Amino acid sequence: MAGSRTDSQETERGSKLYFFPDQPVTAEELRLLLIEGSAERRAWAISHLLRYADWEDIWSFTNREQVLAHFADLDLPGSLLAAWARILKIQPVEISGNP
Repeated sequence: MAGSRTDSQETERGSKLYFFPDQPVTAEELRLLLIEGSAERRAWAISHLLRYADWEDIWSFTNREQVLAHFADLDLPGSLLAAWARILKIQPVEISGNP
């Protein structure tokens, strides 16, 4: 399997992360947001990780416990949310208005 697309040199330079296509976010900003951000902002960030990031990059920024803590608030399509529920071995959550 190919290595992570977010190498350490790239993140140390303050480069914008590829898995935030709608807003420029650096690795440092993401790490700070996941520690100190509001629950809503953490769910937003985790949603972007799970939707757009490579597997290695997801787990370099978050962990299973943090994903589980925000699972009900993730902004993901229903099919992707169900896939993550299977991957994480949790019960699917009913999300209204999410296809």
